[in-house]
Amino acid sequence: MDMPSERKKVVQTELEASDYETLLSLAKSKKMTIKEAAREALLWWTASGTDLTKDPLFKLKPVDFKVKVRSDEIEAFLYKRK
Repeated sequence: MDMPSERKKVVQTELEASDYETLLSLAKSKKMTIKEAAREALLWWTASGTDLTKDPLFKLKPVDFKVKVRSDEIEAFLYKRK
């Protein structure tokens, strides 16, 4: 995910003691350091605030493959049902 030439920035903040204890407990339960847990939380938060209307994935148009297949036929193939 990180590029070798990419410079990293340090983010520092203050938490209420109860919030810190919650973060610490959650980090320990996931076998993570506080730094790792805080980084994951910040990445999740920034991703959730991203405007997905600009994401090229959501601008894709359906492809017409010229072959019509019913969904139950797909399931039968996938799950080997007859």
